[in-house]
Amino acid sequence: MDQQTIISEFEARARAVGKPMSDICASAGVHPTTFSRWKRTEKNPEPVGATLASLSRIDAALTAAESVLSNDRDAA
Repeated sequence: MDQQTIISEFEARARAVGKPMSDICASAGVHPTTFSRWKRTEKNPEPVGATLASLSRIDAALTAAESVLSNDRDAA
């Protein structure tokens, strides 16, 4: 899986739990600007590479947010 696919999946997961990526990044200890520098866009055709550690922290923050959402749904 390439970096752009991972980034897109992270963004989709954040939308699914109703949180902006900036909140997810803050929970993961990754600056939102850093996250945006990983994305390929017209203005950023050659994005910087993300570290595995940073991607893992964002994945963990998303998993935690998904867990909270799931628990909230179960309690309702």
